[in-house]
Amino acid sequence: MKKSLLLIGLSLLFAVSCNQSNKNGQQKENAEPVETVQQNKGFDLFSAEDFVDLINHNDEAAAAKCGMTFLYQDEVEEDMEGYESVEGDEVYEGDAGFQVVVFGKDIEKGDKLDFGYDLKNTSDHAYYYEVVTATSINQNLCFINQEDANQFYEMLSQKDVIEGERKFSVTKKEYNGGGEYLLLECLDDSNLVFSIDAPVIEEGVFYIISIYQYV
Repeated sequence: MKKSLLLIGLSLLFAVSCNQSNKNGQQKENAEPVETVQQNKGFDLFSAEDFVDLINHNDEAAAAKCGMTFLYQDEVEEDMEGYESVEGDEVYEGDAGFQVVVFGKDIEKGDKLDFGYDLKNTSDHAYYYEVVTATSINQNLCFINQEDANQFYEMLSQKDVIEGERKFSVTKKEYNGGGEYLLLECLDDSNLVFSIDAPVIEEGVFYIISIYQYV
């Protein structure tokens, strides 16, 4: 009799133990995953190396490496009215004409404007790149998100050298009238120099990083 009671007790103990184990397993399965907060370590939409290749080539292949596709090209033709020659020197008094090419990420081309097109973002991290060619070449990298613009500029400013297809040194500078910019000087070609302005907001929509190529 005592032996039977012992066996019954052991059986009950085993059953309770299995039931508790099943409950613990269900609790683990039903438990919500613990969120791990990862610190943002800087701009990661595209690299500094791809960026310097973009401002050197200004073409669709370089834009694609930065996650962008071709959006449009527009131009204003040269107005030759007022053109004359003075003592053998050509003096131009008309409009020189200019062209713009635009690439974008999460950007849609909207209505036609007098020059160019209206641009609308389709995400909170949209950006576009435009190249304006006239008597000089000016480029703008434009972000819908202020944090993206600031992180990208800060990422560039932390570099001493950027090694894309061409190698550039990076130096932080200040304009005489105030305002910060980065000077990118090509180490392979002393005549190739860019200045990169800190982001500014334009028309309350896009945060603009202006890029000027010295000629």
